[in-house]
This record gives sequence, C-alpha cells and structure tokens, in this order.
Amino acid sequence: MQRSIPYQNIISKLLLIALFIGYISLSSIYLLLPPLLAVLFFAYHDALSKNDLFGLSIVSVMLLVFEAEKGFWFGSTIIFFTLLSRYVIPKLEQVIQCRICMAAIFVLLAYPGYWIYVWIVDQVLLFQLPVLDWHIALYMIVEFLVIAALV
Repeated sequence: MQRSIPYQNIISKLLLIALFIGYISLSSIYLLLPPLLAVLFFAYHDALSKNDLFGLSIVSVMLLVFEAEKGFWFGSTIIFFTLLSRYVIPKLEQVIQCRICMAAIFVLLAYPGYWIYVWIVDQVLLFQLPVLDWHIALYMIVEFLVIAALV
C-alpha cells in the first residue's frame, strides 16, 4: 500500500528553492562554484515547453534570486530566456538532432549569449555591464557536463 503525501510536488519544489538560495550564496563566496545559469536556462526552457506553470514560476523565482545575488538587472534573464525559448531554440531543435550538441548550445546561449544580450541592451539604455573573468570558462565546462547528463 502506497501512501500519498498531499502537496508533495510543492514541498519538493520549495525545498529545491531553499537549497538553491544556499548554493547561490556559496557560489558568491567561493568563485569556483558555478552559478548554474545554464542549468536554470535548461530548466526554464523545459518548463516553458511543457507548459508547466508551477515549474515555470519556481524557476523564475530562482532566476530572480540569481539576479539579485549576482547584481544583474531585474528580470533580464527571464526576458532573455523567454526570447530564446520561443524563437531560437525551436529552430535549432529542428536543425540539430544531437542531444550533446544541444547541451553545448544551451551553455553557449546562457553565458556568452546573455552577456551579448546585456551588452546590446546597455548600448540602448546605458546600464552597467556584468563583469567577465576567467571563471566563466570553468562555469561553462562544469555546466555543460551537468546539462549533458540531464539531456
């Protein structure tokens, strides 16, 4: 006989948010821990493509926490990831059938793509650009391995 716990999905997602807040705080202290931007992009795209409103709202909260912790513009990652998920990724999925290649594309769109997006918006609105350093390459490698395991 199996016991069913009501609201098990909600409890697990809230626990995931609490763990993410702890992890993102540690990644600000220890620079070798990746901030999981590409993993959040993959989760956001997955929730958006499945029309999962609860999962989408959970990932959106995680993205807002990420932006607040890293000092990025409010809502910029959500707008960028929505544009990519609606217009760019479906076209790439039609052309590219390799799952490992799609994992690499998610990482490339998340890190250099986000910086290019912020740079373009900076030219129009005169905001401050996020800082790029050598840690970004390490983050991209680690997150590629994580997303390749998830895909």
